[in-house]
This record gives sequence, C-alpha cells and structure tokens, in this order.
Amino acid sequence: MKTRTMCFGSLPSPLGRAQTQVVIDDLHQTVGRVNCQLDVLPSPLSDKAKEEESFLAHAPEEILYLLGLVANDQERLVVLEAGDLSQPLLPDLDVLCVPDRSSPFDAFLNRQGLIMDDLDPGSRIGVMSLRSRIQMQALWPDLSFQILRGGVDRAMEIHLRKSEIDGLVLPAAVTEHLGIQGIVAEVFSPDFLLPGPCQGLLVVIGRKDDQEARSLLSELHSEASSQELGAEKAFQKRMVTDQDLPVGALARVKGQGVTILGCTGAGGQLLSASGSCQESEQIGTLLADQLLLNPDTFLDLLEADFPDGLPPDEDEPFDDEDY
Repeated sequence: MKTRTMCFGSLPSPLGRAQTQVVIDDLHQTVGRVNCQLDVLPSPLSDKAKEEESFLAHAPEEILYLLGLVANDQERLVVLEAGDLSQPLLPDLDVLCVPDRSSPFDAFLNRQGLIMDDLDPGSRIGVMSLRSRIQMQALWPDLSFQILRGGVDRAMEIHLRKSEIDGLVLPAAVTEHLGIQGIVAEVFSPDFLLPGPCQGLLVVIGRKDDQEARSLLSELHSEASSQELGAEKAFQKRMVTDQDLPVGALARVKGQGVTILGCTGAGGQLLSASGSCQESEQIGTLLADQLLLNPDTFLDLLEADFPDGLPPDEDEPFDDEDY
C-alpha cells in the first residue's frame, strides 16, 4: 500500500506547534500508512506587534498569513484554535476536520498549587479575555484580574518565568496541549464559570478540492464536535464578537440533540436553547437573539466598553468642581 504524505504548516509558537502535533499524532494512530510532515514557518509579525492583540495561539494577521499559504498551495494543511478563527475562510478553503473536542472549561494555574479561594486579597491573576475578567471579578472581588494580550505563550512567560502575576486562567484544553496539567490547581465547571465560545475545539483547514486530505482526516472528524462548533460560532457571529466582549457560550451534543448555554457580563443572564443537531447553527443564533432582546445584555456590553464609567455628556455644562 502506498504511503501518503500530509504536510502541516505551523508557526513556531509552542502552542501552535503543540496543537498541530496533537492532530499529527492522532492521524498516525488512526490511519494506517500516512507520513505527516510539520513545516515550521516564521511568523509574519514581531513579538512587539502581537503584544496588543487578544488571541490564544495565533494573532489575526498570522491566521490570514497561514490561510493564504494554503490557498496558494504553499502549505497543504493548518491546524487552528477555532476560537481564534474570527473571519470567514477564503473561498477556496474549507474546514476539512473538527477533531474530538478537548475540555471546554477554564483552568486556573498556580505555581504553589493554591486554588482561587486560598489566594491572598490583592493577588494578581492573569486572564486572556474580558469575559474571564468580568466573570471572575464578580466571584472573587478581592482579587485583581489583568487581561494579558499577546497570546498564551506570552502569558505563560509572564506567569512562570517572570513571576509577574500570582496565577493564570487558561482554557483547560490549552494546558492539555502544552502538557502542563501538573500546575493546574483547579478546573471550573460551566455552572460556575461559563467558557468562551469554541474553547477546546481545533479545526484543520485545507483546500476544498483536496479530497485525499479530506478522506484521510475523516478518520479524526467528530460530527458532535462539529455541531457544537457550528452552534457556538453562529452564536458568536450574531453577538458581533469580532472584538473582545464579555460573552460566554457552551454547546453540548447529546444523542440527536444539541443544547447551548450563553451569557453576557458576570454570568447572571444565563440562557439556553435546544433543538436537533441538524439545526445547530440556527439554535446558536436563536440563543444570541434571546440574549440581545434582554435589556440587561445591553448594560453588560455597555459596562464592558466603559469599565471606568460612562464618559461625560458633551452637552452638560462645564463644572470646575469636577476638575
């Protein structure tokens, strides 16, 4: 039998390479004669350019770069965090595989093994999104939550190497991919802390007409994970979360049905929608519509845009006591 070759492009970040290697290892175990090659590519962005970006594994410009390489036949496949993929795919590209979902929950990392309740007041906790900060600040008001930008790799450096923070909140799936479960002090249930849309989901992207790759990757494809992805992406798109908004969502498939939970702000407005798996995207959109019709949602999003309070009304008379 002929040995088939599958080439995966990856940027040099530890998380990007680890996630690609997860798919390669699973492909080796599942498919018979297949040779997988990992091409490590230089990032088109400097570390300085990424410091203000909000992402996990790849900044938006890096994703566009990788997708462009696949579209131009310079790379065959790329593995991406589904949550990082916020823009529509190029016309010639497609999601060829959604592997089994890893843990979708949030995890807390602490060098001393302390859980959140054991931390001293004023302890500094790094988080990766506004959603995490707002939900966790409501639960632990005596702690200080700081949004870290520049990706998981930079956040890990700030926590483990520089010790500039006392703990770090990451998607549990990221800790699995990086093999650092040993410093996970606790994992939060969705009833306690609702994760961000698409946490724990990877996608393998290639050209639409690459039938060989699609066929080989079908051995790894999880239809349940794909349906959960569809519901959460539809929810995310309807909520217009192309920017960092405090929105949580989690879809779970059970049998022939799917249920999605969603919230804004500190998690107080937790709503759900259910239906058949064939309607997963419509269900995600329906849940977003329910939230958007709730007056409290507007307040949650407004507070997120203005965490220090609304700016003064320009029509108000000048009052020198305010200065």
